[in-house]
Amino acid sequence: MRINYTQHIFLKKRNVIFFLLLIAISILSAPDVFGNQKYNSFKNDYVEISFINAWETKEGNLFALYIKMKENWKTYWRNPGDSGFAPELKLLSDKNLKKIKIYWPTPKIFYENETVINGYKKELILPILFLKNKNESQVEFEIELTIGFCEDICIPIKLLLNSKDAFKSSEKMNKMISNSLENNPKELLSSKKLVSCDVKKIGNKMTIISKFDNNFFSKKKYIDHLILEYKDDQVWFSETKKLSNKDYIAQIKSIEEENFLLNKSKVKYTIITKSGGFLINGCK
Repeated sequence: MRINYTQHIFLKKRNVIFFLLLIAISILSAPDVFGNQKYNSFKNDYVEISFINAWETKEGNLFALYIKMKENWKTYWRNPGDSGFAPELKLLSDKNLKKIKIYWPTPKIFYENETVINGYKKELILPILFLKNKNESQVEFEIELTIGFCEDICIPIKLLLNSKDAFKSSEKMNKMISNSLENNPKELLSSKKLVSCDVKKIGNKMTIISKFDNNFFSKKKYIDHLILEYKDDQVWFSETKKLSNKDYIAQIKSIEEENFLLNKSKVKYTIITKSGGFLINGCK
């Protein structure tokens, strides 16, 4: 079972060089980066990672990745943007595990030259809930984490995580994990009243134009940045562009170049405002 939190990376010509460099660095640095197979922790000159056992819930066990980065280094959200790569979890073994649920904090938006990047700097606390099959038994698992970090260069790190040897949390850490959970985008259930969308062909490109309710998304809820995702790895979107105060456009990409049908209920909006992040599932 492999959990990859981005389906596609929108490559521009300059980003081809980025990924060729990434591959070269991966090979050259393999003994240090990939050879470190110590469970649940990693530390080098630019990043420190710890895997924390936080607390039990009715559904399962909450763990968290605690990542500290040196100044100017960054890591990526589940949808990295124009370039970069999202963290990936590969399940190696498990016992009594029903499902894994990741609580992504609202990402920061970084603009580098003409590139838009969704991610985090300095620190990331990523809560991960491991849901149980049977309530009376504990969840056990072993996972391989692949995560990338970038400054002037980008380096992937692989780390083994397991439930047995995860670090015990503290009162201070639990508060930080709770704050991270609070920083998750808030789902707006009245989505049909807040956004509508139209699929249009402009030239030889398929696009989606989304129209938002200006009365709701105003003042502190004014849209600073909009990220579109699709609940299907056959379809993805380019970065959005603003057409007006309430209209946004994005190009639709698909594995099937022609004759594909966009299911509007599968469109996922992450809306970043001064009041935090909001989540809308589907559009009318």
